[in-house]
Amino acid sequence: MNFDLPATGTEQSPAFLNPVACRDWLVTVPLANAIQAQSMFLRQLNLLHRFALSATERFAILEALRGSISDVQDDAAKKFAGKPLPLAPHEQAALEITLSIWHVLALGYLRCFEALCSGNGNGNGNARVSIAALQTQHTVIVGNADLTSKAATLAQRTLSVFADWQVDLCRGEQLPDASYWKQLHQVFFAAETLGIATRAVSDTTRHGNAPTSALAAYSECNLLSTANAYELPARHLAWVARWARRWGAKLALLKAPPEDIRNRAVPLWVDLESDRPASYWAQNSSGGRWLETTELRRSLVARITLLEQGRAPAELQLGDDVTQPAAGQLLQRVLQRWCKGGAPRRHERHASNAACSFIAGFEAVHYHLSGRKVFRAPSRNDETLRREREEFETFGDRSHRAGAGEADDSHVENWQVMDDWHLLDQSATGLRITRPLKEGVRIGAGQLIAAKTADSQRFTLGNVRWALREGDNSLAAGVQLFPGEPRPVAVRAVDPDGTRGTWRQGFLLSALAALNEPASVVAPPGTFRLDRSIEVMVDEQPQVLKLVHVLDRGIEFERCAFQG
Repeated sequence: MNFDLPATGTEQSPAFLNPVACRDWLVTVPLANAIQAQSMFLRQLNLLHRFALSATERFAILEALRGSISDVQDDAAKKFAGKPLPLAPHEQAALEITLSIWHVLALGYLRCFEALCSGNGNGNGNARVSIAALQTQHTVIVGNADLTSKAATLAQRTLSVFADWQVDLCRGEQLPDASYWKQLHQVFFAAETLGIATRAVSDTTRHGNAPTSALAAYSECNLLSTANAYELPARHLAWVARWARRWGAKLALLKAPPEDIRNRAVPLWVDLESDRPASYWAQNSSGGRWLETTELRRSLVARITLLEQGRAPAELQLGDDVTQPAAGQLLQRVLQRWCKGGAPRRHERHASNAACSFIAGFEAVHYHLSGRKVFRAPSRNDETLRREREEFETFGDRSHRAGAGEADDSHVENWQVMDDWHLLDQSATGLRITRPLKEGVRIGAGQLIAAKTADSQRFTLGNVRWALREGDNSLAAGVQLFPGEPRPVAVRAVDPDGTRGTWRQGFLLSALAALNEPASVVAPPGTFRLDRSIEVMVDEQPQVLKLVHVLDRGIEFERCAFQG
Protein backbone atom coordinates (compact mmCIF):
# COMPACT_ATOMS: atom_id res chain seq x y z
CA MET A 1 0.00 0.00 0.00
CA ASN A 2 1.16 3.50 -0.78
CA PHE A 3 -0.58 6.38 0.98
CA ASP A 4 1.49 8.91 -1.02
CA LEU A 5 2.41 11.14 1.92
CA PRO A 6 5.22 13.72 1.58
CA ALA A 7 8.36 13.56 3.69
CA THR A 8 8.51 15.61 6.89
CA GLY A 9 11.14 17.99 8.27
CA THR A 10 11.71 20.65 10.90
CA GLU A 11 12.23 23.73 8.72
CA GLN A 12 8.87 25.39 9.47
CA SER A 13 7.05 24.66 12.69
CA PRO A 14 3.28 24.95 13.30
CA ALA A 15 2.00 27.22 16.07
CA PHE A 16 1.83 24.26 18.46
CA LEU A 17 3.75 21.00 18.94
CA ASN A 18 1.65 19.35 21.66
CA PRO A 19 -2.07 19.17 22.54
CA VAL A 20 -1.82 21.64 25.43
CA ALA A 21 -0.31 24.33 23.20
CA CYS A 22 -2.90 23.45 20.55
CA ARG A 23 -5.79 24.07 22.94
CA ASP A 24 -4.22 27.40 23.93
CA TRP A 25 -3.97 28.33 20.24
CA LEU A 26 -7.63 27.37 19.65
CA VAL A 27 -8.67 30.14 22.06
CA THR A 28 -7.34 32.65 19.53
CA VAL A 29 -9.35 31.23 16.60
CA PRO A 30 -12.53 33.22 15.76
CA LEU A 31 -14.79 30.17 15.45
CA ALA A 32 -17.84 32.34 14.70
CA ASN A 33 -16.09 33.61 11.54
CA ALA A 34 -15.92 30.51 9.35
CA ILE A 35 -13.83 32.10 6.59
CA GLN A 36 -11.11 33.35 8.92
CA ALA A 37 -11.18 30.21 11.08
CA GLN A 38 -10.85 27.93 8.04
CA SER A 39 -7.85 29.90 6.78
CA MET A 40 -6.12 29.52 10.15
CA PHE A 41 -6.94 25.81 10.40
CA LEU A 42 -5.72 25.06 6.89
CA ARG A 43 -2.39 26.80 7.39
CA GLN A 44 -1.65 25.03 10.68
CA LEU A 45 -2.76 21.62 9.38
CA ASN A 46 -0.46 21.96 6.37
CA LEU A 47 2.47 22.95 8.59
CA LEU A 48 1.71 20.12 11.01
CA HIS A 49 1.45 17.59 8.20
CA ARG A 50 4.97 18.37 6.95
CA PHE A 51 6.60 18.70 10.37
CA ALA A 52 8.51 15.77 11.87
CA LEU A 53 6.63 14.73 15.00
CA SER A 54 5.97 11.52 16.86
CA ALA A 55 2.77 9.75 15.87
CA THR A 56 1.50 9.96 19.47
CA GLU A 57 1.86 13.75 19.65
CA ARG A 58 0.47 14.19 16.12
CA PHE A 59 -2.62 12.14 16.95
CA ALA A 60 -3.24 14.02 20.21
CA ILE A 61 -3.02 17.36 18.38
CA LEU A 62 -5.44 16.23 15.66
CA GLU A 63 -7.88 15.06 18.33
CA ALA A 64 -7.68 18.47 20.02
CA LEU A 65 -8.44 20.21 16.70
CA ARG A 66 -11.09 17.87 15.32
CA GLY A 67 -14.19 19.04 17.19
CA SER A 68 -13.65 22.73 16.44
CA ILE A 69 -12.81 21.95 12.81
CA SER A 70 -16.04 19.98 12.42
CA ASP A 71 -18.13 22.85 13.80
CA VAL A 72 -16.50 25.41 11.49
CA GLN A 73 -16.81 23.10 8.48
CA ASP A 74 -20.54 22.66 9.09
CA ASP A 75 -20.96 26.42 9.22
CA ALA A 76 -18.92 26.96 6.05
CA ALA A 77 -20.91 24.34 4.11
CA LYS A 78 -23.97 26.59 4.22
CA LYS A 79 -22.24 28.83 1.70
CA PHE A 80 -22.19 26.20 -1.07
CA ALA A 81 -24.61 23.39 -0.12
CA GLY A 82 -27.53 23.13 -2.53
CA LYS A 83 -26.33 25.99 -4.73
CA PRO A 84 -26.75 25.72 -8.52
CA LEU A 85 -23.77 25.17 -10.79
CA PRO A 86 -21.44 26.70 -11.67
CA LEU A 87 -20.87 28.03 -8.18
CA ALA A 88 -20.38 31.75 -7.71
CA PRO A 89 -16.76 32.74 -6.93
CA HIS A 90 -17.37 33.10 -3.17
CA GLU A 91 -19.25 29.77 -3.08
CA GLN A 92 -16.47 28.01 -5.00
CA ALA A 93 -13.86 29.46 -2.66
CA ALA A 94 -15.79 28.21 0.38
CA LEU A 95 -16.07 24.73 -1.15
CA GLU A 96 -12.39 24.53 -2.09
CA ILE A 97 -11.07 25.49 1.34
CA THR A 98 -13.57 23.14 3.03
CA LEU A 99 -12.43 20.20 0.90
CA SER A 100 -8.78 21.14 1.42
CA ILE A 101 -9.21 21.03 5.20
CA TRP A 102 -10.83 17.57 5.10
CA HIS A 103 -8.07 16.38 2.78
CA VAL A 104 -5.18 17.51 4.92
CA LEU A 105 -6.91 16.34 8.14
CA ALA A 106 -7.33 12.89 6.56
CA LEU A 107 -3.64 12.92 5.60
CA GLY A 108 -2.73 13.74 9.20
CA TYR A 109 -4.59 10.70 10.53
CA LEU A 110 -3.22 8.62 7.64
CA ARG A 111 0.32 9.52 8.72
CA CYS A 112 -0.41 8.32 12.25
CA PHE A 113 -2.06 5.14 10.96
CA GLU A 114 0.86 4.42 8.62
CA ALA A 115 3.24 4.67 11.55
CA LEU A 116 1.31 2.00 13.39
CA CYS A 117 0.93 -0.21 10.27
CA SER A 118 4.63 -0.12 9.46
CA GLY A 119 5.80 -0.30 13.05
CA ASN A 120 8.24 2.60 12.63
CA GLY A 121 6.68 4.59 15.46
CA ASN A 122 6.89 8.07 13.94
CA GLY A 123 5.01 8.18 10.65
CA ASN A 124 7.60 10.42 9.03
CA GLY A 125 8.59 8.00 6.27
CA ASN A 126 7.29 7.60 2.73
CA ALA A 127 4.11 5.79 3.82
CA ARG A 128 4.70 2.55 1.89
CA VAL A 129 3.36 -0.41 3.86
CA SER A 130 3.77 -4.01 2.76
CA ILE A 131 1.36 -6.85 3.45
CA ALA A 132 4.15 -8.58 5.36
CA ALA A 133 4.51 -5.51 7.62
CA LEU A 134 0.77 -5.55 8.32
CA GLN A 135 0.85 -9.24 9.17
CA THR A 136 3.83 -8.66 11.47
CA GLN A 137 2.01 -5.82 13.20
CA HIS A 138 -1.06 -8.02 13.60
CA THR A 139 1.10 -10.48 15.52
CA VAL A 140 2.40 -7.61 17.69
CA ILE A 141 -1.08 -6.19 18.32
CA VAL A 142 -2.71 -9.50 19.28
CA GLY A 143 -2.75 -9.74 23.05
CA ASN A 144 -1.83 -6.08 23.60
CA ALA A 145 -5.08 -4.39 24.56
CA ASP A 146 -3.64 -0.86 24.57
CA LEU A 147 -2.08 -1.21 21.13
CA THR A 148 -5.22 -2.84 19.75
CA SER A 149 -7.35 0.07 21.02
CA LYS A 150 -4.98 2.65 19.50
CA ALA A 151 -4.97 0.85 16.14
CA ALA A 152 -8.76 0.58 16.05
CA THR A 153 -9.19 4.26 16.98
CA LEU A 154 -6.71 5.43 14.35
CA ALA A 155 -8.41 3.40 11.61
CA GLN A 156 -11.85 4.71 12.61
CA ARG A 157 -10.69 8.33 12.78
CA THR A 158 -9.06 8.14 9.35
CA LEU A 159 -12.12 6.62 7.71
CA SER A 160 -14.54 8.98 9.49
CA VAL A 161 -12.71 12.02 8.08
CA PHE A 162 -13.09 10.46 4.62
CA ALA A 163 -16.85 10.25 5.31
CA ASP A 164 -17.07 13.94 6.30
CA TRP A 165 -15.03 14.81 3.21
CA GLN A 166 -17.42 12.82 1.01
CA VAL A 167 -20.48 14.60 2.41
CA ASP A 168 -19.08 18.01 1.52
CA LEU A 169 -18.08 16.79 -1.93
CA CYS A 170 -21.74 15.85 -2.47
CA ARG A 171 -22.87 19.19 -1.08
CA GLY A 172 -20.65 20.86 -3.67
CA GLU A 173 -22.12 18.66 -6.45
CA GLN A 174 -18.93 16.64 -6.94
CA LEU A 175 -18.14 12.95 -6.60
CA PRO A 176 -15.11 11.39 -4.90
CA ASP A 177 -12.43 10.55 -7.45
CA ALA A 178 -10.62 7.26 -7.97
CA SER A 179 -7.78 8.18 -5.57
CA TYR A 180 -10.33 8.76 -2.79
CA TRP A 181 -11.77 5.27 -3.14
CA LYS A 182 -8.35 3.65 -3.55
CA GLN A 183 -7.06 5.14 -0.30
CA LEU A 184 -10.32 4.39 1.53
CA HIS A 185 -10.13 0.72 0.51
CA GLN A 186 -6.43 0.58 1.45
CA VAL A 187 -7.06 1.92 4.95
CA PHE A 188 -9.90 -0.50 5.52
CA PHE A 189 -7.88 -3.43 4.16
CA ALA A 190 -5.12 -2.54 6.61
CA ALA A 191 -7.65 -2.41 9.47
CA GLU A 192 -9.03 -5.80 8.41
CA THR A 193 -5.54 -7.34 8.19
CA LEU A 194 -4.64 -5.96 11.62
CA GLY A 195 -7.80 -7.56 12.99
CA ILE A 196 -9.27 -4.32 14.37
CA ALA A 197 -11.93 -3.39 11.75
CA THR A 198 -14.88 -4.32 13.96
CA ARG A 199 -13.44 -3.37 17.34
CA ALA A 200 -15.65 -0.86 19.17
CA VAL A 201 -14.14 2.56 19.82
CA SER A 202 -15.39 5.88 21.22
CA ASP A 203 -15.87 8.94 19.01
CA THR A 204 -17.78 11.59 20.94
CA THR A 205 -17.34 14.21 18.19
CA ARG A 206 -19.41 12.23 15.67
CA HIS A 207 -21.31 9.64 17.71
CA GLY A 208 -21.76 11.01 21.23
CA ASN A 209 -21.76 8.12 23.70
CA ALA A 210 -22.59 5.44 21.12
CA PRO A 211 -19.75 3.04 20.19
CA THR A 212 -18.52 2.90 16.61
CA SER A 213 -15.80 1.16 14.59
CA ALA A 214 -13.64 1.34 11.48
CA LEU A 215 -16.14 -0.90 9.68
CA ALA A 216 -18.98 1.47 10.62
CA ALA A 217 -17.11 4.47 9.16
CA TYR A 218 -16.19 2.50 6.03
CA SER A 219 -19.81 1.38 5.64
CA GLU A 220 -20.95 5.00 6.05
CA CYS A 221 -18.88 6.05 3.03
CA ASN A 222 -20.35 3.29 0.88
CA LEU A 223 -23.91 3.99 2.05
CA LEU A 224 -23.48 7.66 1.08
CA SER A 225 -22.30 6.62 -2.37
CA THR A 226 -25.03 4.04 -2.92
CA ALA A 227 -27.73 6.52 -1.88
CA ASN A 228 -26.66 8.92 -4.67
CA ALA A 229 -26.70 11.65 -2.04
CA TYR A 230 -25.65 14.30 -4.56
CA GLU A 231 -29.13 14.07 -6.13
CA LEU A 232 -30.80 15.31 -2.94
CA PRO A 233 -31.59 18.88 -1.88
CA ALA A 234 -29.27 20.16 0.85
CA ARG A 235 -31.77 19.54 3.65
CA HIS A 236 -32.43 15.94 2.67
CA LEU A 237 -28.75 15.28 2.01
CA ALA A 238 -28.06 16.29 5.62
CA TRP A 239 -30.67 13.77 6.82
CA VAL A 240 -29.26 10.91 4.75
CA ALA A 241 -25.69 11.75 5.84
CA ARG A 242 -26.84 11.64 9.48
CA TRP A 243 -28.60 8.30 8.94
CA ALA A 244 -25.60 6.77 7.14
CA ARG A 245 -23.38 7.85 10.05
CA ARG A 246 -25.79 6.43 12.62
CA TRP A 247 -26.60 3.17 10.84
CA GLY A 248 -23.19 2.31 9.39
CA ALA A 249 -22.74 0.18 12.51
CA LYS A 250 -25.61 -2.07 11.36
CA LEU A 251 -23.61 -3.47 8.44
CA ALA A 252 -21.60 -6.68 8.76
CA LEU A 253 -18.56 -7.67 6.69
CA LEU A 254 -18.50 -10.96 4.77
CA LYS A 255 -15.67 -12.46 2.72
CA ALA A 256 -18.10 -14.61 0.76
CA PRO A 257 -21.68 -13.98 -0.36
CA PRO A 258 -24.39 -15.18 2.06
CA GLU A 259 -25.51 -18.71 1.22
CA ASP A 260 -29.17 -18.35 2.19
CA ILE A 261 -30.54 -15.15 0.64
CA ARG A 262 -34.26 -15.86 1.06
CA ASN A 263 -34.65 -13.79 4.20
CA ARG A 264 -31.72 -11.44 3.69
CA ALA A 265 -31.31 -8.02 2.16
CA VAL A 266 -29.30 -7.73 -1.06
CA PRO A 267 -25.69 -7.17 0.13
CA LEU A 268 -23.42 -4.44 -1.19
CA TRP A 269 -20.23 -5.61 -2.87
CA VAL A 270 -16.89 -3.80 -2.65
CA ASP A 271 -13.50 -4.56 -4.15
CA LEU A 272 -10.72 -3.56 -1.77
CA GLU A 273 -8.21 -3.77 -4.63
CA SER A 274 -10.13 -1.28 -6.78
CA ASP A 275 -10.62 2.47 -6.97
CA ARG A 276 -14.42 2.26 -7.14
CA PRO A 277 -17.26 2.54 -4.58
CA ALA A 278 -19.66 -0.23 -3.60
CA SER A 279 -22.11 -1.70 -6.08
CA TYR A 280 -24.49 -4.66 -6.32
CA TRP A 281 -22.60 -6.51 -9.05
CA ALA A 282 -19.93 -8.84 -7.72
CA GLN A 283 -16.90 -9.65 -9.88
CA ASN A 284 -14.04 -12.10 -9.61
CA SER A 285 -11.51 -10.40 -7.31
CA SER A 286 -9.46 -11.51 -4.32
CA GLY A 287 -10.31 -8.14 -2.76
CA GLY A 288 -14.05 -8.70 -2.96
CA ARG A 289 -16.08 -8.21 0.22
CA TRP A 290 -19.81 -8.13 0.95
CA LEU A 291 -21.46 -5.60 3.25
CA GLU A 292 -24.46 -7.33 4.77
CA THR A 293 -27.46 -4.96 5.16
CA THR A 294 -30.17 -7.25 6.58
CA GLU A 295 -30.14 -5.64 10.04
CA LEU A 296 -30.28 -2.21 8.39
CA ARG A 297 -33.28 -3.31 6.32
CA ARG A 298 -35.16 -4.41 9.45
CA SER A 299 -34.52 -1.02 11.05
CA LEU A 300 -35.63 0.92 7.97
CA VAL A 301 -38.80 -1.13 7.44
CA ALA A 302 -39.76 -0.74 11.11
CA ARG A 303 -39.34 3.04 10.97
CA ILE A 304 -41.32 3.34 7.73
CA THR A 305 -44.15 1.34 9.28
CA LEU A 306 -44.20 3.45 12.45
CA LEU A 307 -44.21 6.67 10.44
CA GLU A 308 -47.22 5.41 8.50
CA GLN A 309 -48.92 4.78 11.84
CA GLY A 310 -48.45 8.41 12.81
CA ARG A 311 -45.29 8.33 14.92
CA ALA A 312 -43.18 11.50 14.78
CA PRO A 313 -39.75 11.27 13.09
CA ALA A 314 -38.00 12.59 16.22
CA GLU A 315 -39.46 9.70 18.26
CA LEU A 316 -37.78 7.27 15.85
CA GLN A 317 -34.34 8.90 16.23
CA LEU A 318 -34.44 10.32 12.72
CA GLY A 319 -33.64 13.85 13.89
CA ASP A 320 -35.48 16.78 15.43
CA ASP A 321 -35.45 18.65 12.10
CA VAL A 322 -36.93 15.76 10.09
CA THR A 323 -40.54 16.17 8.93
CA GLN A 324 -43.24 14.12 7.31
CA PRO A 325 -44.09 13.10 4.60
CA ALA A 326 -40.52 13.76 3.38
CA ALA A 327 -39.06 11.40 6.01
CA GLY A 328 -41.11 8.42 4.82
CA GLN A 329 -40.34 9.12 1.17
CA LEU A 330 -36.61 9.45 1.86
CA LEU A 331 -36.53 6.26 3.93
CA GLN A 332 -38.21 4.41 1.06
CA ARG A 333 -35.56 5.78 -1.27
CA VAL A 334 -32.59 4.66 0.83
CA LEU A 335 -34.24 1.29 1.57
CA GLN A 336 -34.32 0.60 -2.18
CA ARG A 337 -30.72 1.70 -2.71
CA TRP A 338 -29.20 0.22 0.44
CA CYS A 339 -31.02 -3.07 0.82
CA LYS A 340 -32.90 -4.00 -2.36
CA GLY A 341 -30.31 -3.90 -5.10
CA GLY A 342 -30.67 -0.28 -6.21
CA ALA A 343 -33.35 1.68 -8.04
CA PRO A 344 -34.25 0.16 -11.43
CA ARG A 345 -34.93 2.41 -14.40
CA ARG A 346 -38.49 2.50 -15.66
CA HIS A 347 -37.31 2.87 -19.25
CA GLU A 348 -34.12 1.75 -20.97
CA ARG A 349 -31.60 4.47 -21.82
CA HIS A 350 -30.05 4.71 -25.28
CA ALA A 351 -26.72 6.36 -26.06
CA SER A 352 -26.95 9.51 -28.13
CA ASN A 353 -24.71 12.13 -29.67
CA ALA A 354 -26.80 15.16 -30.50
CA ALA A 355 -27.56 18.74 -29.53
CA CYS A 356 -30.15 19.61 -26.90
CA SER A 357 -31.83 22.99 -26.35
CA PHE A 358 -32.46 23.70 -22.69
CA ILE A 359 -34.39 26.34 -20.71
CA ALA A 360 -33.87 26.54 -16.95
CA GLY A 361 -36.14 28.11 -14.33
CA PHE A 362 -39.90 28.25 -13.78
CA GLU A 363 -40.40 31.83 -14.98
CA ALA A 364 -38.03 31.45 -17.93
CA VAL A 365 -39.77 28.28 -19.12
CA HIS A 366 -43.22 29.88 -18.82
CA TYR A 367 -42.02 32.97 -20.66
CA HIS A 368 -40.51 31.03 -23.54
CA LEU A 369 -43.35 28.50 -23.97
CA SER A 370 -45.86 31.37 -23.87
CA GLY A 371 -44.33 32.77 -27.05
CA ARG A 372 -41.98 35.11 -25.16
CA LYS A 373 -44.86 36.93 -23.50
CA VAL A 374 -44.44 38.46 -20.08
CA PHE A 375 -46.83 36.90 -17.57
CA ARG A 376 -49.83 39.06 -16.66
CA ALA A 377 -52.40 38.07 -14.06
CA PRO A 378 -55.78 37.36 -15.72
CA SER A 379 -57.54 39.75 -13.37
CA ARG A 380 -55.93 42.72 -11.68
CA ASN A 381 -57.09 45.07 -8.96
CA ASP A 382 -57.57 48.83 -9.35
CA GLU A 383 -54.05 49.66 -8.11
CA THR A 384 -52.40 47.27 -10.61
CA LEU A 385 -54.54 48.59 -13.47
CA ARG A 386 -53.67 52.21 -12.55
CA ARG A 387 -49.93 51.42 -12.44
CA GLU A 388 -50.04 49.64 -15.81
CA ARG A 389 -51.99 52.57 -17.34
CA GLU A 390 -49.37 55.04 -16.08
CA GLU A 391 -46.56 52.85 -17.46
CA PHE A 392 -48.29 52.64 -20.82
CA GLU A 393 -48.70 56.43 -21.00
CA THR A 394 -45.02 56.92 -20.11
CA PHE A 395 -43.26 54.08 -21.94
CA GLY A 396 -45.79 52.74 -24.42
CA ASP A 397 -46.58 49.05 -24.80
CA ARG A 398 -43.54 47.16 -23.40
CA SER A 399 -45.02 43.65 -23.65
CA HIS A 400 -43.73 43.22 -27.23
CA ARG A 401 -40.22 44.62 -26.71
CA ALA A 402 -38.31 41.48 -25.74
CA GLY A 403 -34.60 42.09 -26.11
CA ALA A 404 -34.94 45.85 -26.37
CA GLY A 405 -33.11 46.39 -23.11
CA GLU A 406 -35.86 47.90 -20.96
CA ALA A 407 -36.35 46.78 -17.39
CA ASP A 408 -39.50 44.95 -16.44
CA ASP A 409 -41.02 43.65 -13.23
CA SER A 410 -40.72 40.05 -14.43
CA HIS A 411 -36.98 40.34 -15.17
CA VAL A 412 -37.62 37.88 -17.99
CA GLU A 413 -37.65 39.91 -21.19
CA ASN A 414 -33.90 40.41 -21.19
CA TRP A 415 -32.92 36.90 -20.10
CA GLN A 416 -30.80 34.72 -22.34
CA VAL A 417 -33.03 31.80 -21.47
CA MET A 418 -31.90 29.07 -23.85
CA ASP A 419 -28.70 27.01 -23.50
CA ASP A 420 -27.14 24.53 -25.88
CA TRP A 421 -26.21 21.21 -24.28
CA HIS A 422 -24.86 17.95 -25.66
CA LEU A 423 -27.09 14.90 -25.29
CA LEU A 424 -25.28 11.77 -24.02
CA ASP A 425 -28.18 9.35 -23.59
CA GLN A 426 -31.95 9.40 -23.34
CA SER A 427 -35.06 7.37 -22.59
CA ALA A 428 -38.78 8.02 -22.76
CA THR A 429 -38.62 9.82 -19.41
CA GLY A 430 -35.08 11.12 -19.02
CA LEU A 431 -31.94 12.67 -20.48
CA ARG A 432 -28.28 12.85 -19.52
CA ILE A 433 -26.65 15.96 -20.89
CA THR A 434 -23.37 17.85 -20.65
CA ARG A 435 -21.89 21.24 -21.49
CA PRO A 436 -18.83 23.36 -20.63
CA LEU A 437 -19.09 24.43 -16.99
CA LYS A 438 -19.26 28.20 -17.46
CA GLU A 439 -21.10 28.43 -20.79
CA GLY A 440 -24.70 28.97 -19.77
CA VAL A 441 -27.06 29.62 -16.89
CA ARG A 442 -26.67 28.10 -13.43
CA ILE A 443 -28.63 24.93 -12.82
CA GLY A 444 -29.29 22.76 -9.78
CA ALA A 445 -31.28 19.77 -8.60
CA GLY A 446 -35.01 20.40 -8.24
CA GLN A 447 -35.11 23.11 -10.89
CA LEU A 448 -37.92 23.19 -13.46
CA ILE A 449 -36.65 23.01 -17.05
CA ALA A 450 -37.81 22.56 -20.62
CA ALA A 451 -35.71 20.59 -23.11
CA LYS A 452 -35.88 19.86 -26.82
CA THR A 453 -33.67 17.34 -28.58
CA ALA A 454 -32.70 17.47 -32.25
CA ASP A 455 -35.36 14.91 -33.23
CA SER A 456 -38.18 16.60 -31.29
CA GLN A 457 -40.65 19.17 -32.58
CA ARG A 458 -41.48 20.72 -29.22
CA PHE A 459 -40.14 21.39 -25.77
CA THR A 460 -40.81 18.87 -23.01
CA LEU A 461 -41.19 19.97 -19.40
CA GLY A 462 -38.97 18.34 -16.81
CA ASN A 463 -36.93 18.52 -13.65
CA VAL A 464 -33.19 18.54 -13.00
CA ARG A 465 -32.63 15.40 -10.92
CA TRP A 466 -28.92 16.04 -10.42
CA ALA A 467 -26.13 18.30 -11.61
CA LEU A 468 -22.45 17.47 -11.17
CA ARG A 469 -19.19 19.18 -11.87
CA GLU A 470 -16.96 16.77 -13.79
CA GLY A 471 -13.30 17.73 -13.80
CA ASP A 472 -12.37 21.39 -14.07
CA ASN A 473 -14.44 22.48 -17.04
CA SER A 474 -17.45 20.22 -17.53
CA LEU A 475 -20.99 20.19 -16.14
CA ALA A 476 -23.24 17.13 -16.42
CA ALA A 477 -26.92 16.84 -15.51
CA GLY A 478 -29.59 14.18 -15.29
CA VAL A 479 -33.05 15.31 -16.35
CA GLN A 480 -36.41 13.71 -15.61
CA LEU A 481 -38.98 14.46 -18.32
CA PHE A 482 -42.65 14.90 -17.45
CA PRO A 483 -45.18 13.11 -19.66
CA GLY A 484 -47.59 15.18 -21.73
CA GLU A 485 -47.43 18.32 -23.82
CA PRO A 486 -46.97 21.42 -21.61
CA ARG A 487 -49.37 24.32 -21.90
CA PRO A 488 -48.56 27.59 -20.07
CA VAL A 489 -51.46 28.75 -17.90
CA ALA A 490 -52.20 30.93 -14.88
CA VAL A 491 -53.10 29.20 -11.60
CA ARG A 492 -54.29 30.30 -8.18
CA ALA A 493 -55.27 28.45 -5.03
CA VAL A 494 -58.89 28.34 -3.86
CA ASP A 495 -59.35 27.76 -0.13
CA PRO A 496 -62.42 25.97 1.31
CA ASP A 497 -63.90 29.30 2.47
CA GLY A 498 -63.77 30.59 -1.11
CA THR A 499 -60.72 32.81 -0.62
CA ARG A 500 -58.65 32.98 -3.77
CA GLY A 501 -54.91 33.45 -3.87
CA THR A 502 -52.73 35.40 -6.29
CA TRP A 503 -52.52 34.38 -9.92
CA ARG A 504 -49.16 32.77 -10.71
CA GLN A 505 -47.53 30.94 -13.59
CA GLY A 506 -48.31 27.26 -14.09
CA PHE A 507 -48.53 24.52 -16.71
CA LEU A 508 -51.11 21.95 -17.73
CA LEU A 509 -49.67 18.68 -19.01
CA SER A 510 -51.88 16.63 -21.31
CA ALA A 511 -52.54 12.94 -20.75
CA LEU A 512 -50.19 10.53 -22.51
CA ALA A 513 -51.97 7.31 -23.34
CA ALA A 514 -48.83 5.59 -24.68
CA LEU A 515 -47.27 5.65 -21.21
CA ASN A 516 -50.59 5.35 -19.35
CA GLU A 517 -49.99 8.78 -17.82
CA PRO A 518 -52.95 10.98 -16.82
CA ALA A 519 -53.04 14.75 -17.20
CA SER A 520 -51.32 16.78 -14.48
CA VAL A 521 -50.73 20.36 -13.42
CA VAL A 522 -47.41 22.04 -12.51
CA ALA A 523 -47.74 24.83 -9.95
CA PRO A 524 -45.38 26.86 -7.71
CA PRO A 525 -44.13 25.17 -4.52
CA GLY A 526 -46.51 25.20 -1.58
CA THR A 527 -49.61 25.04 -3.77
CA PHE A 528 -50.59 21.48 -2.89
CA ARG A 529 -52.75 20.68 0.08
CA LEU A 530 -54.84 17.56 0.38
CA ASP A 531 -58.22 18.03 -1.36
CA ARG A 532 -57.35 21.62 -2.20
CA SER A 533 -58.79 23.18 -5.35
CA ILE A 534 -57.03 25.49 -7.74
CA GLU A 535 -58.37 27.75 -10.43
CA VAL A 536 -56.68 27.48 -13.84
CA MET A 537 -57.13 30.10 -16.55
CA VAL A 538 -57.10 28.46 -20.00
CA ASP A 539 -57.85 30.63 -23.05
CA GLU A 540 -59.40 33.24 -20.72
CA GLN A 541 -61.79 30.57 -19.41
CA PRO A 542 -61.41 29.56 -15.74
CA GLN A 543 -61.44 25.90 -14.74
CA VAL A 544 -61.50 24.54 -11.20
CA LEU A 545 -59.36 21.46 -10.51
CA LYS A 546 -59.19 19.46 -7.28
CA LEU A 547 -55.65 18.42 -6.37
CA VAL A 548 -55.34 14.75 -5.44
CA HIS A 549 -51.67 14.06 -4.74
CA VAL A 550 -48.14 15.21 -5.60
CA LEU A 551 -46.46 13.33 -8.46
CA ASP A 552 -43.12 15.19 -8.42
CA ARG A 553 -41.71 17.98 -6.30
CA GLY A 554 -38.69 20.28 -6.75
CA ILE A 555 -37.33 23.45 -5.21
CA GLU A 556 -39.51 25.65 -7.46
CA PHE A 557 -42.48 23.50 -8.49
CA GLU A 558 -45.01 20.80 -7.60
CA ARG A 559 -46.50 18.49 -10.24
CA CYS A 560 -49.88 17.27 -9.07
CA ALA A 561 -52.55 14.84 -10.18
CA PHE A 562 -56.03 16.35 -10.22
CA GLN A 563 -59.71 15.74 -10.69
CA GLY A 564 -61.80 18.20 -12.61
